[in-house]
Amino acid sequence: MVQFFRLQRRRRVMEDTPTARIRSAAQGYVELIGTAHGPDLPLFSPISRTPCAWYRFKIERRKNEGSNSGWEIEQRGESDVQFWLDDETGRCIVDPDHAEVRALTRRTWVGATAQVVPGTSGEVTMYGDGDHRYTEELILPGQELYALGWFTSLSPLQGSAGDDVRERVAAWKADPQQRRAFDANGDGQLDMAEFERLRAEAIAAVETERRERAAQPQTHVLRKPPDGRLFLLTTEPHDKLGSRLRWQAWAWLAAGLLGLGYGGAGLLL
Repeated sequence: MVQFFRLQRRRRVMEDTPTARIRSAAQGYVELIGTAHGPDLPLFSPISRTPCAWYRFKIERRKNEGSNSGWEIEQRGESDVQFWLDDETGRCIVDPDHAEVRALTRRTWVGATAQVVPGTSGEVTMYGDGDHRYTEELILPGQELYALGWFTSLSPLQGSAGDDVRERVAAWKADPQQRRAFDANGDGQLDMAEFERLRAEAIAAVETERRERAAQPQTHVLRKPPDGRLFLLTTEPHDKLGSRLRWQAWAWLAAGLLGLGYGGAGLLL
């Protein structure tokens, strides 16, 4: 019963959150749909070395202990490297840390050592003979990505012009080469006139840099919501995801009611 309400609540969150466009998205909790792209530095899955935007992997070892035989996990992990989400209006950095990720591209194979499984795309492939089982889940560049999370736009102008000027003046005063450039009389000290010249050039340099930064686009970031709401990344199509949550919720409800029925019948008997 608890699972039924959890899945229903999740489905309602998805249905009640309208899809935003990156260029015009409001700050806060949003739903985005776009195309995944890998990080600026290429990212490769750790076992098959597949270029990807995100990965999760698991390495298991076969355990032969009579009735307790099976697979036990030796190593597991997932990527926390930021990657890109792109729609027709702009680009957004996705920080996958603490996200619930559902990647449909999943590869599983068995062998003595990790082996690349060519040509797989979402299906489960098992082959080989060995004591290890390898599983990778991947978000591949170019795949459609559905995302629910906290959207923030960062201005290229961080801090005030005054703070930038003070930092620049302090840096130039601490740099022997810069001090010599403004020490007109060569006495090793900056008098009032020399200091004012240094400060004027620092102001001019900061103003030029801030104009250049102001012309740059904002940086958009999607990350874990600070209020604990669902942070979801999935390559499952939006409509199929909603349908799956619906039937899973009702399946859990039916199982719960069936369990209550059996329990009640047992008490009567």
